[in-house]
Amino acid sequence: MRHPLLAVLRAIVLLPSYTLVLLVRLLKWLIAPPALLVQLLLGVPLVLLRIRQPLRPRFIPIQEADLPDDAWLALTDAAEALAADDFDRYGDFRCDGLIQNGVLWLRLLGQPEQGAGAIAAHIEIIGGAQPSRGFIEFATEFHDGRVLATNNLNLPYSLPAPNYLARLQLKDVWDPRALHVLHRNLIAALGQPVNLARVEQAAHDPAGLLADSYAREIQALIAQGWLRPDSGGHSARLTLRGALTGVWRQAWPLASLHLRAADRRARRLLAGHGIDAESFSGSAVSIVVARQRLPAGADPISTIAAGYEQVRLLAQRTDPRAVLEAVVVELDPDPTGVLAPREFRYSFRGCDLHPERRIRRLRAFDILLDPDSGLLSVTAMDREFEQADDAAEWAKLSATPPPQALWPGPRLRDLDTVLPAALVELDIRAGSERLVPDSASLYTDESGAPRWQVVAWTENDTPVHIEMDARL
Repeated sequence: MRHPLLAVLRAIVLLPSYTLVLLVRLLKWLIAPPALLVQLLLGVPLVLLRIRQPLRPRFIPIQEADLPDDAWLALTDAAEALAADDFDRYGDFRCDGLIQNGVLWLRLLGQPEQGAGAIAAHIEIIGGAQPSRGFIEFATEFHDGRVLATNNLNLPYSLPAPNYLARLQLKDVWDPRALHVLHRNLIAALGQPVNLARVEQAAHDPAGLLADSYAREIQALIAQGWLRPDSGGHSARLTLRGALTGVWRQAWPLASLHLRAADRRARRLLAGHGIDAESFSGSAVSIVVARQRLPAGADPISTIAAGYEQVRLLAQRTDPRAVLEAVVVELDPDPTGVLAPREFRYSFRGCDLHPERRIRRLRAFDILLDPDSGLLSVTAMDREFEQADDAAEWAKLSATPPPQALWPGPRLRDLDTVLPAALVELDIRAGSERLVPDSASLYTDESGAPRWQVVAWTENDTPVHIEMDARL
């Protein structure tokens, strides 16, 4: 009777919330029809009169110091993340003519070996009427002229993509490396020859590549009847059909529906090629952006120091300035009943100070080592930043100590020596209860001293843990 009673109580407690949600949705869809009609009646004439797109926009090369802080953070984070995948940086640009009342800040990146280009973009709305937005797009051109583009723009497009362009919009894949993995895997699954000349052009004429790509899309939309050239011959306007479609896609509350529909279409396309996009959205710790195998013939790994020798180079490739902050070892008995490490999780953390902008950036990622499968897996990078308003606040912020670094080696007690002693102590604490060891963690405490924590569970699901000094 206990479980049915809990279910009834839960339903009673949640009933007001369910009722409120249903009421809000009912009001929303009662208001939606007249709201859509008003938006169409007002928006279509305004779009026809005011919206003009240049036939060939001008992308102005800029220095990194010219970027506003928000754009600099977004573009820097994207470029640093993709550097681990061998993306080269070709330049930063500003464009004022593409977005009404807005500025587009761009960083062009490329991976010449695979023919993949990437644009990290930040949209700044003048006057602050709308929040700034950032996104990244990967594009690969095939030998027949078709283009596959994958992005995470969190806005619906006003017009359909032209015939030569297949655009995948995955609004929830926020990590640049995760989005690149999806794009790269789809290119591999398609098996089409790639045109490397486009990325080669980016190396010596990045602004020209951006302008050429945009001009090609505008001309294709004109040919399909969505746009028409203006009388001056330098810009294009929406046709009546294009204006109706654009306002309909951007209007409330349909904009969110169009965005979700685009996301579903992209996920279905990926799933059709055996690619699961769901595993690339969510928290950073749950997203794997890179995998590699341990060297053939490597000795079995049973200590943190031995595992660190395998993950160290991969960590430096992911973030050269990150330091090892903690290690968590998941424990499991092997087939013979002997307790053995099932997984090592090495947590790295980086911290950079930027006095010219009074910004302190923090980064964190994990590398998982699975001894049984012989795999190393890198998680997505979790990023934060703090910005000071004045010199006094910056002095306090910059004085914050950097992350404490762990140095596995002969000066620390490793798993092979700590675990037997910890199990003896845990058995003493448990008394007659049977314990199941769960994990062992190596970290630094508030004073900077390395510490071990070993956790086990009793038969009654009660955690028992001990802490030990990790120094010899």
